[in-house]
Amino acid sequence: MTDVYDEWGIADGYFDVTGSWHDTPPSTRLALRTAIGDQVDGDPLWFVDEGSAQSLWGRCSLVLDDGTDLGEVDALSPHIPSGYHRLAPVDGGPVTTLIVAPRRCLPAPRGWGVAAQVASLWRPDGWGIGDLRDVEHLAQQVAERGGVAVLLSPLHAPAPTMPQEASPYYPSSRRWLNPLLVPVPGDAPADLGNRPGGLVDRDRVWAAKRQALGAEFHGDAVAGEWRNWARAQGTELWRFCTWNALADRYGDCWREWPVELRHPDTTHVQDLPLRDHDFAASCEFHAWLQWRAHQALRHTASAAGAHLVGDLAVGCSLDGADAWLHQDAMALGARIGAPPDAFNVAGQDWGLPPFVPWKLRAQAYAPFVAMVRATCQGMGGVRIDHVMGLFRQYWVPAGASPTEGAYVRMPADELLAIIRLEATRAGAFVVGEDLGTVEVGVHEAMDASAMLGTTVWWFDQRVSDWRVDSLATVTTHDLPTVAGVWAGSDGDEQMHAALDAACPGSSLVDAAVHLHALAAAGPATLFLASIDDLAGLDERPNYPGTTNEQHPNWCRRLPATSEAILTGDPGAAIVRAVVQARVSSARTGTIGT
Repeated sequence: MTDVYDEWGIADGYFDVTGSWHDTPPSTRLALRTAIGDQVDGDPLWFVDEGSAQSLWGRCSLVLDDGTDLGEVDALSPHIPSGYHRLAPVDGGPVTTLIVAPRRCLPAPRGWGVAAQVASLWRPDGWGIGDLRDVEHLAQQVAERGGVAVLLSPLHAPAPTMPQEASPYYPSSRRWLNPLLVPVPGDAPADLGNRPGGLVDRDRVWAAKRQALGAEFHGDAVAGEWRNWARAQGTELWRFCTWNALADRYGDCWREWPVELRHPDTTHVQDLPLRDHDFAASCEFHAWLQWRAHQALRHTASAAGAHLVGDLAVGCSLDGADAWLHQDAMALGARIGAPPDAFNVAGQDWGLPPFVPWKLRAQAYAPFVAMVRATCQGMGGVRIDHVMGLFRQYWVPAGASPTEGAYVRMPADELLAIIRLEATRAGAFVVGEDLGTVEVGVHEAMDASAMLGTTVWWFDQRVSDWRVDSLATVTTHDLPTVAGVWAGSDGDEQMHAALDAACPGSSLVDAAVHLHALAAAGPATLFLASIDDLAGLDERPNYPGTTNEQHPNWCRRLPATSEAILTGDPGAAIVRAVVQARVSSARTGTIGT
């Protein structure tokens, strides 16, 4: 039996990781059909590969997205640049959005690098949480040692309210930046607890940073600069800032706001800044915060010395800005999750509202374009979290068990084209996180787009068989560190057995060095070491499926500065081994061409 999708894009069922078939329950199908709604056709949308010649049904006027008017044409030239263009029939009819996209992503650099959670980075004069100055320091240290890339946790914006969301994968908005990333000049308050190896207290840090940045905002002597930048962002920025100002006033759950404020297009919402001076000032402050964050990111990217790799989370908070702004294109009666598997027999409900494919397409994918473009900004690479979600998503009806979900088909070809287009414009290569259950056709589509896959040693110890076109690591932020498995405090029996087999009789440092050298010598184009492994930590950043009462997920600080970690043990020894393994494998041809 194979997947069959109905006219709403809902699958008849799915094969689990053991190969067993699960039918979609009738109640699930009904709930998801209600959430998706009946399709209504929008204006025409046409995707074309860059460099291909195409005939037209009739004569049309063609205007490129930079404003260049190519006049009337009866065919598309292969020389039309990539972009979002307007194709209007001369004899009348709807205008077609013509999306011309590169056939392939830019090539990723061959070499090694480091993966890090930004919040965990530490320096003595920090403000209780890692920021873009710490990112700059880490990237410079990696580059000085010959590394080519630093993978960062998502930089997406949380709500401005308390308590602050700890997970970077549950943002309020994937379109805008987290103000906590902004380095604040001057000495930090003594009560922020900026202790190496300590825990992040986001509420306390945000209160202190917000106060300091607020004072800077009110004393801004060059207000024209940020206002010019804000105007250039158009209505997208002001709508986001409106949500933030409303969240400051009414809380971050927009579904509980006064009825007249629950949709961004109501007259009451649009008139609010005009008749409420304090509200308008709050909107301006949030716009200024975004300007400061973008300034800081530009500086960090230019000074890094290594490719920064951004991370696009798979979804957003149901209560956040993106869900409020794009509610008309979302299935608010469903949540993205995952079916039961060996790691979670109950399945998973991630609490993320999905976009309805036909509604997103009717908007010419504008929200998706904006968030991909934002994630690529300042980056040399971009990682797509749970890349399988571009092909199909496991939707769980609101209030139902994750075991009662169903797969919904997504327009993968068009979403991949947008990613290729935006990443190429930004000068970024693309990595897809394709771990877990991967349906047939995903890897082939990624290969066709020249998108790297992801390989993790804990899941696959056959290093010589690893894909060339992949980003390889020993572990991830959701998996145990080498020290955790070595000590027996983390990991399962298979991980313990794999480590013992690969590194028999070694000390912890010897095991970590040997394991990273082994993985770095493989054929994968790019190898990244977790900074947690470099620091010798036995705790991982996140324990999926646990609460913060069980584990301080996303809150652990590193025990030292980036420089100290890379010059101390086991970091220095691991880096030396990785560098030597990469050089040796390149000489012997192990790393593919």
